[in-house]
Amino acid sequence: MKGSLFAATTRRWSVASALLVFALTGQAMAAKISGTVKVPEGRATAGSFVIATSDKFAVYRVEVAEDGTFAIDNAAPGTYTLSVIGPGMNAPDVKDVQVAEGKDVTQNFELKTAEPFCIVKSPNPIPLDQDIDSAAFADAPEILINGGKNVGVGLNADDPLAWANDGGLNIVNGRFKVKYSTAGLHIAADVNFKTPLVNNQVNDNLWNGNALEFDFQNDPYDPERTDKNKEHNWQVAVGLGPNADWWEHNVYNMRPRIAGQEVSIGKYITRVPKEVKDGVGGEKFRLDLPWGIFLQNDESGPAISMPEDNALGAMDIVLDASDPTAERSEAVRKYQVQWSGFGNSHWNASSNVPVKFCPQPPASAGG
Repeated sequence: MKGSLFAATTRRWSVASALLVFALTGQAMAAKISGTVKVPEGRATAGSFVIATSDKFAVYRVEVAEDGTFAIDNAAPGTYTLSVIGPGMNAPDVKDVQVAEGKDVTQNFELKTAEPFCIVKSPNPIPLDQDIDSAAFADAPEILINGGKNVGVGLNADDPLAWANDGGLNIVNGRFKVKYSTAGLHIAADVNFKTPLVNNQVNDNLWNGNALEFDFQNDPYDPERTDKNKEHNWQVAVGLGPNADWWEHNVYNMRPRIAGQEVSIGKYITRVPKEVKDGVGGEKFRLDLPWGIFLQNDESGPAISMPEDNALGAMDIVLDASDPTAERSEAVRKYQVQWSGFGNSHWNASSNVPVKFCPQPPASAGG
């Protein structure tokens, strides 16, 4: 009996020990991605983020500490793209980073002052039937909003796989080209939505569904300026439901006006639906924003003029997406991706991207 009891006790201890070792090993298996971020002299790391995006659409995002360090704990194994963003600063992505179980990864970044992105001048206003792939936009650099670093709304710090489980970047992504002429800003887009044409909102709630938010600034980018200036900053929201609509936010909070009269979006937009493939649809659209809707001082104007050649400014392009798991008639925004990646350019001017109004296209039209 003693031998049997001893054997049973030994087996119980063996199982318990194995479970303990497994638990400890399981805790140690998660990887850590850490390192430092260097910024230009005179700049601070405040407002900078490191983003790790796996090949399975897991997205981890951490703020850089004051001393320039960062750490992403408990990263799941996989192949990652590592990105860093800072107000008015950028650095190349680091791709194909292998993160293995229990193996920590060190990656350092050096942020540099961002070169202004070229908004190319068109010699003539561009007709609305000229889309993003037309000759009219061939010399414009492309803006891609299709990476983990672009996710502004929808991340869950406690569950980095939440975004992946809903469909990853298939939920919403896009590419854009922007030019300008004497008539205004010409925006060409090719966007994808898991649930296209869903927006149940009106007026100042147009952002709360499938939508475009376009932030525009016609004076030089200033990393220290967070407030929106009523003479230089505007935001236009375009609802991309069954029928397009638009609204100006920030200072005026009204339907766009020209010479004191409200204007409908109808004559300024064209939309072409895309075929649904693998559960994802979308549209190509062309949008013109005439200079006349960008009013200074108060809602009666005056309107701004076309920027001079080589003038500096700033802007951001944002895509909002309705909850793909909700009923279409009730769905509201759940996800947002944006060019800058900060998620707050609608109120923080320093989160915009520096731009330059280029009379000639840049040597390279890379996005």
